[in-house]
Amino acid sequence: MKPVNISLVLSSGGARGLVHIGAIQALEEAGFRITAIAGTSMGSLVAGMYACGSLDEYRKFMNGLTRLDVIRLMDLAVSKTGIIKGEKVFGEMKRFIGNTLIEDLPIPFAAVAADINNHTEVVFREGDLLTAIRASSAIPSVLTPVTKDGALLVDGGVVNPLPMEHVTVPEGNLLVAVNVNAPHKMKANPAKKETVPEEANEAATESVIEKARHLINKKWNSMTSGNSERTPVSGIFTIVHNSFELMQHKLTLNALEKQTPDILLNIPVNIADTFDFHRAKELIELGYEEMKSELARTEKQRRNIPA
Repeated sequence: MKPVNISLVLSSGGARGLVHIGAIQALEEAGFRITAIAGTSMGSLVAGMYACGSLDEYRKFMNGLTRLDVIRLMDLAVSKTGIIKGEKVFGEMKRFIGNTLIEDLPIPFAAVAADINNHTEVVFREGDLLTAIRASSAIPSVLTPVTKDGALLVDGGVVNPLPMEHVTVPEGNLLVAVNVNAPHKMKANPAKKETVPEEANEAATESVIEKARHLINKKWNSMTSGNSERTPVSGIFTIVHNSFELMQHKLTLNALEKQTPDILLNIPVNIADTFDFHRAKELIELGYEEMKSELARTEKQRRNIPA
């Protein structure tokens, strides 16, 4: 089979973005050749690793991480701009990326960030690759922003979680997108005969920064103790985090209304917490299997074969 050229777009989504790694493996095994790539936040990191030829090494590194390893990489330091500095984790990323310039990559690459000083979208197509990924991944209130040329850059999910319009699409290429911010997937609970979110499953693991989240929320709750309508889950961290995920979902829906990719893999937002990087092996495998299923479904549709 002659390789089919594709332009690949990878969404934001924190640890859920590890799904992208498995999806890429499935695409390549199916005979697709990625000739251009773009991403936001975790999508930009996976895209960057792929573009510079380090994705296999990065996969092995992530598969070896334990919950304790992830905690050690998160240099927690509650400040006015974020609860994680990012020096440790991006120091590790530099081992794979080095001092690579985007313009020297073998395929076109784009990463999206948001300039909250000037209220604009910033698209990196040249310059230092690690800086582009770092800026694109600076989740508001979590990772400290990146200052560059007078701009204060945060996670591109604020403006464009699935940047399909920023990937290069040469004539003849298929546009393929992986979205890990799709609506919650519900599952049946036989005991209660009702549907519950999958994260309610006892097998789901606790977030690696749950302690930090709890402390921040506790402080917030003590400051707002006069509010009798406050619920037990209230807290500044929880409110910001959940609002950010909702915003990404709505922005993605708007993007998909404007542009329909040739192949779209949707992964529910509740398959993993934003910080569940210790579940790398599981999430990468999920991406592989789900992309294989999506490709099979797409092929059946193309050939008008009943599912």
